[in-house]
Amino acid sequence: MATRPEMDLGRFPYLQGNYAPVLEESTFDEGEGGLRVEGKVPENITGAFMRNGPNVAWQPEHYVYPVDGDGMIHAVYFKDGRVHYRNRWVRTKSFQVEEKLQRACWGSHGKPHPVDPEAIAAGGSPNPMKNPANTSVLFHGDKLFALFEAGFPHVMDSDLSTVGEYDYEGLLQPGDGLTAHPKICGRTGDLVSNTQRFAEPYLTLQIFDKTGRHKRSIPVYGMHRRAMIHDIQICGDYIVGFFAPAFPDIEAAMKGENPFLWQGERPTRIFAVHRDGGEPIWFEAPTFFSWHFCNGFQSGNKLYVDYVWMNSMPISNELGTGVESQMRNMHRLVLDLKTGSVTNDKVGTTYCEFSRADERRCGQRYRYGFAAAATQTWEDSQNHGYNATIAYDMENGKSQVWDYGEGSNAGEPVHIPNPDSEKEEDGYLMCYVYNPEEGAYLSILSAGHVDRGPLAKIHIPARVPNGFHANWMNGMTL
Repeated sequence: MATRPEMDLGRFPYLQGNYAPVLEESTFDEGEGGLRVEGKVPENITGAFMRNGPNVAWQPEHYVYPVDGDGMIHAVYFKDGRVHYRNRWVRTKSFQVEEKLQRACWGSHGKPHPVDPEAIAAGGSPNPMKNPANTSVLFHGDKLFALFEAGFPHVMDSDLSTVGEYDYEGLLQPGDGLTAHPKICGRTGDLVSNTQRFAEPYLTLQIFDKTGRHKRSIPVYGMHRRAMIHDIQICGDYIVGFFAPAFPDIEAAMKGENPFLWQGERPTRIFAVHRDGGEPIWFEAPTFFSWHFCNGFQSGNKLYVDYVWMNSMPISNELGTGVESQMRNMHRLVLDLKTGSVTNDKVGTTYCEFSRADERRCGQRYRYGFAAAATQTWEDSQNHGYNATIAYDMENGKSQVWDYGEGSNAGEPVHIPNPDSEKEEDGYLMCYVYNPEEGAYLSILSAGHVDRGPLAKIHIPARVPNGFHANWMNGMTL
């Protein structure tokens, strides 16, 4: 990228420390001046570990975590026990316009503003809400996607060059936001996704077969307005989502008012919709919020939903409120399709987020859940992070933890199946870690022995900032 003016990020808590952006695109192979492997990289895996995240490219006027920031993907490729690293921007249309004009042209999602004529003349969208493609990265139907829930997905090549927006052959229409948290069914390979709009039906489930062909749309009725529904979960024959009282309001934002509304006096409602279609079954629970599911399954008339619980919406238009760092724990929610009853029990007391499971078990009974965990205090920090990886045994409630050290930041742990075993515990867990003394590295843990520490560390001679969601692209090479 061309030389740019210096950015002043001091007033933004979630642009400090390892949340600060990196402005260079780098490429490293193993060897002197490049990647350094400590330990032994598994030789029986071939593919790429990729993680997306927000990485502001130009001086922001305002910054709301976790919705703002240009997408940047960091990838480590594995083949025959050798590794390669690269990071690249997701070159969205808005990114290209801002690069051309050498400045930010869109406001934040908390304080949007009309797009100026110069940006529109340069090819920018007049929509004040930019699609930064910064939340997740996923491979399905022979396509690699960079995802953001309030816009169209972007197709990427395996080398992380950007192809462009993708509308699923006209399925997605202007105003549609395709979720950044689709689920790939471990049984069929179907992609279960959803679109959201600011008109009824506010949420429509979208199901694609394993080749990426659209199978059906299922509108979910029973919502009085669009809510902040960030994730959905397959549970056997059903799809489950949480309708918490967290509401985006773009009209309020354009007036300079707070667009993130939390109406805590309302209960959290939960929908379950059969994957073949039909009316949603609605449940009600005492108020809570959640960003992320871990997994779910069905047993008879009961749906078991494992997720990360929070007391309220952890997002604020104001800076330095600390609301983003509120307590969150792994929970199991059980929905009885026959009686309508709901139970919601805590699995563990550890502060955790970014929960994952073996994707081969998605929507099916499973045993192990994984998450980024905070086992240290962050009271002296302007922001919050995660210093550990935790593994939960969902059958007995026990857990294992690996702490990466004081001041470390650890990302979402992704389960990589061992191609020589069907057992969850025989797989590997990968996540990016930043340690003040060691710098950035990709950690590889044994999924069954997290508490033994990394089997290998792939040290990266460039900083990898904190990000959002990662996935394993099985078989993908350069």
